[in-house]
Formats: sequence, structure tokens, C-alpha cells
Amino acid sequence: AGIPDSGTGHAIGYANQAKVPYGRPFVKYTPTWPRSFMPQDQRVRDLVARMKLIPIRELIEGKRLLFCEDSIVRGTQLQDIIRRVFDYGAEEVHMRPACPPLIFGCKYLNFSRSRSELDLAGRRSVHELEGGEPENLAKYSDADSEVYAAMVEGIRARLGLTSLRYQRMDDLIAAIGLPREKVCTFCWDGTEE
Repeated sequence: AGIPDSGTGHAIGYANQAKVPYGRPFVKYTPTWPRSFMPQDQRVRDLVARMKLIPIRELIEGKRLLFCEDSIVRGTQLQDIIRRVFDYGAEEVHMRPACPPLIFGCKYLNFSRSRSELDLAGRRSVHELEGGEPENLAKYSDADSEVYAAMVEGIRARLGLTSLRYQRMDDLIAAIGLPREKVCTFCWDGTEE
């Protein structure tokens, strides 16, 4: 399933590739609500997110669910969604974001509205592992490293997921279909090209 609407396309693709059924365990109600990650106040973001997604118990209870999402920025709304899905009786909740973990704040678009890079789920996990800012933050973008695995495990535990696996950078670049030097990867690996 996708987290509506940002994860829907990714979930349909994942289901088709994995040959598993696609489900939609949430009804999305949006006539009067803005983008839920945009308000500055976390309480308003949480309220908007909660009011927009209405769980369908029959599609959740007793199920092992795998959700896709475009990204995990802060993770606060996702944490609430996961808690709600477990409250509705899900046996397991797995997450597959369509991009690598966000470690660096976007310096070009400011899409996250974060006041601090520690608002980013990836950066917060690194900070907790290191007990502060590491000297080499870029090492956490290597999906084959032990520190990357520890960072992802920290995010998974904070969110309360059964499992969490991010899209690898090389797979993301291949899916986009452009040469790597034509794709901005700053928020994932800190590289400016």
C-alpha cells in the first residue's frame, strides 16, 4: 500500500514488480486540508495528517502490511500513521521509502520547512548514534556500511516499524534514467555537483 498520495505510485510499482496484491487501507479526505508537511507548527501538521487519512479496519486488522512512501523527512506524521495501523490490528508494518534516507537539509528548495537539520529522521538518528555531530557525516550515505545500517535501525525503532528498507542511491539514479551528474543528490549524500 502507499501512504496517500505521495506513496501511491511507488506502491503500485512495488506490488507489480513483487507480484503481490496492492491494497489501499486508507481513505484520503482532502477537500479543505493543505499539504500536511507545510505548516510550521507540529501540532497543526499532526492534526492535518490525522484528519486526511481515514483507516479502513477491514483492510488492516490481522494483516502484514508493507507501505511505500516517497520519502521520510521528519517521520513524525509517519510515526502516528504506524501507531494507528497497529491500533487497528495490523500484525506487522513494513516501510519501503522510494529514496535514500535524508541526511542533509535541502539548500535549494527548502521543501522540508525544517528549522534544524536534526529535524530530519536520518540526521536525528546519526546524532543519537554519535552523541553529537560526526566528523564525517557522508559515511552514513553508504548503504553497504555498518553505520548506515545502524542509522536505518535507529529510524526503524523510532517509527515503530517491523522493518525499514530504503531505496539505494544507484537504484534511484537508474530508475530516473539520467546520468548521476544530472541529478541533485545533496540531501542524501551531501554532494554538490
